[in-house]
Amino acid sequence: MRPGHPMHTRRQLLLSGAGAAAAAALGGAAVAGSASASGVAPAESEAMRVYRLLSVEQLMLFTYDQVLVAPAVTPRTRRALAPLRAQEETHVHVLAAQLAALGGVAPSSPTSVAVANVDLARRRVKGRLGQLRGDQDALRLLISTERVVVGAYFVALTMIEDRRLIVLVTRIMANDSQHEALIGELLYPGDTPKAVPFGLVQGVQ
Repeated sequence: MRPGHPMHTRRQLLLSGAGAAAAAALGGAAVAGSASASGVAPAESEAMRVYRLLSVEQLMLFTYDQVLVAPAVTPRTRRALAPLRAQEETHVHVLAAQLAALGGVAPSSPTSVAVANVDLARRRVKGRLGQLRGDQDALRLLISTERVVVGAYFVALTMIEDRRLIVLVTRIMANDSQHEALIGELLYPGDTPKAVPFGLVQGVQ
C-alpha cells in the first residue's frame, strides 16, 4: 500500500462488488444501450478482468523462476522462496481454469528475460531480471512485483460482479499479501515494522 492512498477493508470491497452485481442485474440492458448511443466503450467483461490478473500472475511466476536459478542468489534464499513460487503456479492454474470457464483464451507467458523485463518496466517495477547481484536485489525485485500483483487484485475487486469470483480473487490477493510479508521478513529479518509496514494492503496501481 502506498502512503497517501485511501485504505479499504476486504469487507468494503466485497460489499462494493455485491452492489455492482445488483446494479448490473437491474440496469444492464439500459446501460449497454446508453453506452452504444453515446460512443462510450462498453464495460470490461469478467473474462477480461481474469485475463489481466492471469497475465500479471504469469509475469510473477516467470520472475520467481528466474530468481530461483540466478547464480547470485544463495541456496538458503532459494529454499525460502520455493514454496512461494509453487503457490504462484497454483494461482496461474486456477485463473487459467476460471478464464477458460468464462470462454476466454489465456495470454502468453513471458517467453524470455527481455520480454519479462519490458513488462516489469511497463508496470514500473524497479530492478531487472538478469541483473541481480545477490539476495537483496532478488528480494527487492520480487517484493516490488508482488505489490504490483496485489494492486491488480485490489483494482479488480472494485469491479468484479460475480460473487464466487470475488471470493476467489480475495483469497489469491490475501496469499500474495502473505508473500509480500514473507519476502519483507527475508529482507529485514527480525525487524517487523520494516518487513510488514502496513496493516492493510492495496498494492501498487
